[in-house]
Amino acid sequence: MASREQEILDAARKLFRQKGYYATTMQDIAEAVGLQKASLYHYIRSKEALLLQIAGETMRLFHAELDRIEAAGGSVAQQLAAAIRAHVRVVAEHQETLTVLFRESHALPPEHAEKVRGETGRYTRRLTELIARGVAAGELRPVDPGAACLAILGACNWMYRWYSADGRLTPRQIGDQFVEVILHGLLAPDGAGREARTPGRSP
Repeated sequence: MASREQEILDAARKLFRQKGYYATTMQDIAEAVGLQKASLYHYIRSKEALLLQIAGETMRLFHAELDRIEAAGGSVAQQLAAAIRAHVRVVAEHQETLTVLFRESHALPPEHAEKVRGETGRYTRRLTELIARGVAAGELRPVDPGAACLAILGACNWMYRWYSADGRLTPRQIGDQFVEVILHGLLAPDGAGREARTPGRSP
């Protein structure tokens, strides 16, 4: 992406978070990057296109992390621990983007909202299938994989509301704590995957 286009996207992301999608105008975005409103359309089609791009980039990051984790292999517990840590890291590093995704994506027109829901659903299915494999192999407790996945995502995603870079814990420490709490509840009694719960390990 050209630097000017990235500048516009970054400005829109910041404004959408601060003012909300509906309250942000194209004039606001143009002024934020030092352009005339008419000139803005040389770089972007519409405000909707900016929101779709912001929403889509987050899911691409999440999928890329899962691709990397799956390629690295390991036990289900190790992969699930890595996925939790990676999800936490993405939320912390892209908090502004996640805030826009969760708060403003309802403003997308139906056809664009469906694209975002599709990628979100695909990510959820990938994590659910990972948990299901662990249950089938006896590595995880016989939980409902879908419910367990939603519990994990609920905990991780809610970070966008409370995480602060100036807070007591770093993203890595938060990820380690989430892994410890979540996997302690999911791991089978024989302690399979204990290595994945060791504090300090990070994907």
